[in-house]
Amino acid sequence: MRNKTVVTVLCFISLFSPIGPQTKGYDQDSSNQIPKEVSDLTGTFTGSWTIFGIDEKGQAVRRMACTDIVKAENPVTKGDRAYVTTTDEMTFEDGRVPPMRVKGTEGYFLNKDGSLGDYFIESLGQVYRVRKLEKNIWTYAMPASPQELAQLGFTSVTWGQHVVVKVITQEQGIETHQITRVTTVNWKDAEGKERWIQYVSLQGVRRRQCPVCL
Repeated sequence: MRNKTVVTVLCFISLFSPIGPQTKGYDQDSSNQIPKEVSDLTGTFTGSWTIFGIDEKGQAVRRMACTDIVKAENPVTKGDRAYVTTTDEMTFEDGRVPPMRVKGTEGYFLNKDGSLGDYFIESLGQVYRVRKLEKNIWTYAMPASPQELAQLGFTSVTWGQHVVVKVITQEQGIETHQITRVTTVNWKDAEGKERWIQYVSLQGVRRRQCPVCL
């Protein structure tokens, strides 16, 4: 259960797209026609992450850290989606959690005219829509389960919600994704007192690797 929960904590931080939905149409009946915006998602990305929970006083504290390598490949147009397949290999710093591999898909929903619609992430059987706020700024929300929050130090959770924000920058010519997750939790502490907190539960950086560097 601990390993599955850790995967839940981390697996939705994959968010590649450096560009927004376009209006150009594509023929959904042609499997050979892959939108450039989807082909551009392919590549290898490396990341480093720190996860935060709370202590017995309800104060935010560092819980764990990991690095990962994400490969996005095999772009395809299928049904109402155009997407790539992702494989995320995670390694945890303390060795208590064994390395993990999580597969998923990412890409765009297709509008009825074949143009690109909302961006999506699919992992562990769940699909999440991603919103573009400004150029190179993206966000999405997802529920935080009591089981996941228990690993972060929360007890008797009534409600929890994650909001992920990603800003894409160019650092020394390297595409870099700055990712922060803000979590809001309503829970009862050891004394039965109702508590609320909103805090940064995850911070990380992911960088695109050039093919000749691998």
